[in-house]
Amino acid sequence: MTINKVRLIIVGAGIVGASAAYHLAQLGWRDVLVLDKGDLANNDGSTSHAPGGVVALSHSKLMTQLAQYGTKLYAGLEPYTPDLARPMGPYGPNRNTYHAVGGLDVALGAEKWLELTRLEGKGKAFGVEAYLLSPQETQAKLPLINEKAIRGSIFVPSSGLASGAYLASALMRDAGRNGAVQFVGDTAVTEIEVQDGRVVAVQTENPAMPRIACEAVLLCTNVWGPILGDKLGVAVPLMPCEHQYAFTEPLAELAQFDPNKRADEVIYPTARIQDIVTYFRQHWNSYGIGNYWHKPLLVSPYQLGKTAMKPFTPEDLTQSWERAQEIFPAFQGKQITRAFNGIFAFPVDGYPIMGEAHRIKGLWTALGSWLTHAGGVGKSIAEWMTHGETEWDMRQAHLHRFHDFQNTPSYLLDVSGKNYREVWDPGHPRQPLTEPRNVRVSAFAPCLDALQTVYTTFAGLELPNWSEANARLLEKYDDRIPARSGFAAEYWSRIQGAEHLETRENVALFDLTGLSIIEVKGKGAVAFINYLCSNQMDKPVGSIVYTCWLTPKGGIRRDLAVARLADDQFWMFVGEGTRPQDLVWVQDLAPADGSVIITDLSDHYSALGLWGPNARQVLARATHTDVSNAAFPYFSCQWIDIGYARVLALRVSYVGELGWEFHMPNDVALPVWDTLWAAGQDFEIAAAGMGAFDSLRLEKGYRLWGGDIYTEYNPYQAGMGWTVRLNKGDFVGRDACRALKAQPLKKKLVCLVSTDPKAMAFGYEPIFSNGEAVGHVTSANYGYSIGQFMVYGYLPIDYAMPGTVLEVEYLGDRWSATVSEEPLWDAKMVRLKA
Repeated sequence: MTINKVRLIIVGAGIVGASAAYHLAQLGWRDVLVLDKGDLANNDGSTSHAPGGVVALSHSKLMTQLAQYGTKLYAGLEPYTPDLARPMGPYGPNRNTYHAVGGLDVALGAEKWLELTRLEGKGKAFGVEAYLLSPQETQAKLPLINEKAIRGSIFVPSSGLASGAYLASALMRDAGRNGAVQFVGDTAVTEIEVQDGRVVAVQTENPAMPRIACEAVLLCTNVWGPILGDKLGVAVPLMPCEHQYAFTEPLAELAQFDPNKRADEVIYPTARIQDIVTYFRQHWNSYGIGNYWHKPLLVSPYQLGKTAMKPFTPEDLTQSWERAQEIFPAFQGKQITRAFNGIFAFPVDGYPIMGEAHRIKGLWTALGSWLTHAGGVGKSIAEWMTHGETEWDMRQAHLHRFHDFQNTPSYLLDVSGKNYREVWDPGHPRQPLTEPRNVRVSAFAPCLDALQTVYTTFAGLELPNWSEANARLLEKYDDRIPARSGFAAEYWSRIQGAEHLETRENVALFDLTGLSIIEVKGKGAVAFINYLCSNQMDKPVGSIVYTCWLTPKGGIRRDLAVARLADDQFWMFVGEGTRPQDLVWVQDLAPADGSVIITDLSDHYSALGLWGPNARQVLARATHTDVSNAAFPYFSCQWIDIGYARVLALRVSYVGELGWEFHMPNDVALPVWDTLWAAGQDFEIAAAGMGAFDSLRLEKGYRLWGGDIYTEYNPYQAGMGWTVRLNKGDFVGRDACRALKAQPLKKKLVCLVSTDPKAMAFGYEPIFSNGEAVGHVTSANYGYSIGQFMVYGYLPIDYAMPGTVLEVEYLGDRWSATVSEEPLWDAKMVRLKA
């Protein structure tokens, strides 16, 4: 076969490449070529050796969406009929494509049982069927398990088992119908040619087709992904890691499943024993054991060799096998007959790596995905390549989400090892990254350290969560800060409540280093900013406008404040967590005529917030600028002096109190802090942290990007329709917003409040009406100023009327909550505009 030119080349015919090809064909793509360096049927990568567990429910909404779609896709495919003379992978012949047997997550102790209780609540929030089972009920599902050795389990019927190789072959078969996609094996891609910033061809080791011209390339090479990425300067921060899989000898308890006499390989659900980080699945009359309970065995992509399989290291199975025999008595006295160490890809943050390379148009990636999510990843990358956006919000999977520090070898090694050790540990919703720490440090760290600050992590930054020095405030506010216990009290302090109240009633200084600045300058700046943003941005110099970036379909891509510093100069303030992909988005949409210059100023500036009823008096002592309301009104900005520094001051407040944001060059950051701190001593100024920041903004009804708002919701659902100016001229998402505004709302974001002592939530807890889950929590916290617990969530419009009484479920218990008017604090903006 000789092929000289195609529209698209997919590199890698594993489960992700096959899924992408299938979904692209479904969306009408033709002239697609899939190349693999090995055998198509028996892929070199993890597809052929993956034990096949499809875990349909997790603590992540996106990963659950990907998995749920995958279970339906896999179950609906026409079964693949293999060539029995040519068995695929290490498992032998006669394997069906998909086994819808369900999945058990089993807890041995109380800690893991609590996690399963949380997971069952997520199931209700995400619309996934899941049941908590007693030890006896668990044994009824899986007779081999010892009910006396376990605390209980959660059963997810939509989980199952897939044969990766057969599944990939079925997807390739269907993608190739009508000639839409061609597949060629034993053809390694060695180079991707780029001319003028665009993919033009690939080079291969196949002498029949050494060079193939193309318009686009999609990398689905997974554990080998960084190799081609590195050649093109496209960072792919994932690390291959060895993972053990072993087979027991035949078990007498499964004698009826003799593979020579019975076609069905498995009827029992999978079992993941989270306490020992090991999973189990049936193979006819024997069992397979997947073991994560060993030291991380990281392997450079450059040292993998031809296949993603390594020799078995028996010493690493010892403790897992010992505990397995206690939990499964049928294993006692049995031998391990064969085993291997398979290679899986671990992205640094656990999410797939997807999207188009910024500086190389036509180069796409779909990497870092396992079989569970491959169906959804294929669907999403096909939508992205076809329509420019996806059904689900992909910010967590975006190719350009990574900061520079995440692409360093040291970070990749350290975090990959941590990720392996914590592979099934979702952590606490408020738990900072465990390691590495102090990757990025705020300029204000010396001041915060002196206040005995307890830090949290945000985009690698160490930011204050609360400061132990503020324990002095507890006596002042003691009766207004309810105690917490158990899971709710972890990574929390009553000091957060004291800092909240001190901000409301006095004045506090906040480290805002987590804000980033994207500058747009030039003769085309006004027109470009107006095209980017939903609000009217052509305001006088010195104005600040709160606005949204939207997707073409009208989803909220980000909310942000924009300051106009000159006729041709704007600063856009975005969150540090999404700064890399936000910058790429702005750059990709910029006019090509040179009329704008886009600069990322983030690493050159630090930021502080000074807020509270005494903020003006403190600032007046630190500056010679007139900061009266008349001279410095709300939503305006000015360059002012603070001590010896020139600082951009913005009269805005994310906490809902009088005050300012200050942005200053890093070299003057500490002197600015010192000047403000000294000016505030007569008021006993406090340094407040992110814990107080969150409860303050929630009382004020300010939306949280990534929690309350993201691309799956539009401004009208989110109560932000006022930021959309349909009559100002064209902007991204305008046509969609016109259509959306003309339609009656089916659901909207609402605020619910409660004084129930049991009230607690973190996010993604289900909301019920008459026993039916009607929505889930997007944000939650206690309102120390209003004396009520607050949650936000999207609800069908019939449940969104103020006064509607609903229930929120937290760790299996439900508490009453009432839909409320919002905002709960300073609804008339009197305090902000004082």
